[in-house]
Amino acid sequence: MNKKQKVKDVMTTDIITATVPGNREDVLRLFGKHEITGMPVVKAGTSTLAGIVTRSDLFRHNEEEQLALIMNDRPLTVAPDDTIEMAATVLYRERVHGLPVVEDGELQGIIAPSDILRLIRTFDGEIVEEFLSPLFIPIYQETPLPAVMRIFKITDVDAVPVIDDEGALAGIVGDGDLFTFSHLEESVGKSEMGLGEDEDMWSWEGIRDVMRLYYETSKIELPPIPVKEVMVTDLFTVFRKTPIAGVAEKMLTHQVNQLPVTDDSDELVGMVSDIDLMKVIIS
Repeated sequence: MNKKQKVKDVMTTDIITATVPGNREDVLRLFGKHEITGMPVVKAGTSTLAGIVTRSDLFRHNEEEQLALIMNDRPLTVAPDDTIEMAATVLYRERVHGLPVVEDGELQGIIAPSDILRLIRTFDGEIVEEFLSPLFIPIYQETPLPAVMRIFKITDVDAVPVIDDEGALAGIVGDGDLFTFSHLEESVGKSEMGLGEDEDMWSWEGIRDVMRLYYETSKIELPPIPVKEVMVTDLFTVFRKTPIAGVAEKMLTHQVNQLPVTDDSDELVGMVSDIDLMKVIIS
């Protein structure tokens, strides 16, 4: 792959955007309906980039309602003619999941790690153990959900591996999974999410992905059940010697952005994310 290839050659142009003026509920509706956790913000009626808003921004400004006061109005951006190497460098060093692509102040698209993974899956040589995530936080399967949520908030991770009594990998839990068996599934209805009767009902998967926001802002209590009750046990893993091309292919195939990494004895040794793989592009 030519690292000097342009951003415009791989960026996504079919993107979801929020607009200003706007409010918190507008963002939540878009997050849930499209099952996303961040998006560019443009000025109403234009394609002029005004900022970017992520789930973390909503956490940090949980008392604000107006989008202009919640969003990051000085986001990191790249230009269409910037190189893939430059975009990968920013994604890796800043640990962000997407960069608006802007030319003369106008939003042209967005480039995410998944766009670059399509190129990495053609690579030869490097193996995944050279790209393990710097932050590796396994949790015990009996950990109660409120404690798991606290771990997510403190560390700013969105998924962690779960280990059993023997220390073996038992599952993975993401912040949305915490609500699968909680009372929220029954209590959060159409009217509470601000949907009109003429709109499509969100899937539970979409609603679940933004429940962390409601937990933070309205102080909904999670039941003190062990995390093993909600973790995902149908896992995709990679061996520590797996070439990164294979890791990229598995992430793309299964639409996941991180994978547990195991050793010769099938023991958990770390996690790898799509952002971690950006390092291979950097000179």
